Parts: sequence; C-alpha cells; structure tokens
Amino acid sequence: MKLLIIICAHEFNSNCCNYIKILDDYAKLLDMEIDYCGITNQDDFHNYENIIKFKYKICDFLTDYKTELDYDWYMKIRPDLKLLEKFNFDILSTNAVNARARVYYGPKKIKNGMSVNGAGQWRHIGDCGYSNHEHSIILDDMLFIFHKNILQMGAFDKVNLSTYETEWIQSKVFNERKIPQNVIGIYFENTKHRVFSGDVNM
Repeated sequence: MKLLIIICAHEFNSNCCNYIKILDDYAKLLDMEIDYCGITNQDDFHNYENIIKFKYKICDFLTDYKTELDYDWYMKIRPDLKLLEKFNFDILSTNAVNARARVYYGPKKIKNGMSVNGAGQWRHIGDCGYSNHEHSIILDDMLFIFHKNILQMGAFDKVNLSTYETEWIQSKVFNERKIPQNVIGIYFENTKHRVFSGDVNM
C-alpha cells in the first residue's frame, strides 16, 4: 500500500518543525510506502527537508498529475497541526473524503470528530446535534484523508471560484460533484489557535 501525504500551507514556518517530526513518526508506524508532497506559496521547503524528503513541490498538484499518480491513499494536512494519536485507517471509507466535521447533524457519536467544541477557545461553538438522518455536514479542511477512488471521481479537479478557502465552499463543491463525506475522529491540536478536536454527539 502507498500513501501520499500532502502538506499544504501559505508558508512552511520553521516553528512547526516539531509537528512535522510527529507526523513523520506516526506515518512510519503504518505498513505503507510513504511519500510527501509540499504545496506552499513561499520557496521555503528547506525548513522541513531535514525531517522529511519532498517527492513533489508544486501547486495544483492533484489536478495536474491525476493521471500519473499511483498511490492508494492521500492525506492533506497543515504543518501547524500537532498530531496526538496515530492514524487509524480501519475507520476510513474508500468511497468518501474522510475528515473531522466543522458542522454535523446526524445519529453518529464520534470521539474527536469535530474541529470545534474541544478544549480551547472554540469549545462552545456548537454546530453539532442529534438527528435521525445526517444533514448539513461540513467537513473540516485542516486534515483529510481520501482513497484514490475519490481522486478519480474528480473531487479535487480545478474549480472556477474566486476562493476555495472555507469549509462551506469546499463541502459545496464536494456535494455538487457527488463526493460522499465521511466524518471520522482524529485527535490533534491546532497550534495556531491552541484548540483541540471535539466530539460528535457525546
């Protein structure tokens, strides 16, 4: 099995080196062949290259190289996230984008399944509640994992939008392209805002 980890940010701040090391340590626990892709607006790949080796350094990466890529799984992550547990690929769907939720209404109970409502300044935001049927799902855009099936379904093809930077726009694009969204639990700290994963309906 092969996994491509895509580290994406406006800049690769050297203050995040420890988080990149944690990411790489957890990745090495997987029984997979791992490659890294860096997407940044600055020429600052060197800040992390003493920790990881970038196989790709590019923008519009998935669109431009979709026909050439040969990975089973892809992960998109920001460099300022501090992982607090190892990855669990057993809970992932091969036919959906897997991520925490920013908004969720449905029957599921998911530990660490929200980007809000955990410890920190966003603990009282809400945007989550029980319903017999799932609706109004907005995925968190800080970290998501998807199978090659999703790439081939066109989930990340180019869009004609002035911005693609909010979870609501991202989920709107997924819905328009009929891309399923699977809410999962991932425990980590957003070090930029000093907030932690929250729970779904717990």
